[in-house]
Amino acid sequence: MNPDALLFSLRQLQLSLFISDMNASTTTPSISRQRAPAGIEHTTADWETWHCDSNTFQHRYVPGATFYVVKGRARLTFAHGVQLDIEAGDFVSIGDGAQATWEIYAPIETRYTYHDDGSAATRA
Repeated sequence: MNPDALLFSLRQLQLSLFISDMNASTTTPSISRQRAPAGIEHTTADWETWHCDSNTFQHRYVPGATFYVVKGRARLTFAHGVQLDIEAGDFVSIGDGAQATWEIYAPIETRYTYHDDGSAATRA
């Protein structure tokens, strides 16, 4: 093999290893759901309100968000395969970079806030 071809092959291998390493270090965004704690209405009173009656849509969380489900019911299916059913009274946190398809089963209303640092909030 001539030196130029060998150098080209080594650079291709380095690039492949670099891409593999990047993919291996990619983390799955955090997702959590729990029943909302007592007093959540007071805690989330100054958060933004969101309403949706649509059947299905996609959303990418950049930055991540935390929300309280005031009313309604939906299923979120994330790009990495996790499904999360949510309903009134749930407190949900989705980490930065998550992608989800929403299926609205009953008109939904949430109060939400975005994460400042890209992490998922775990409590109100």
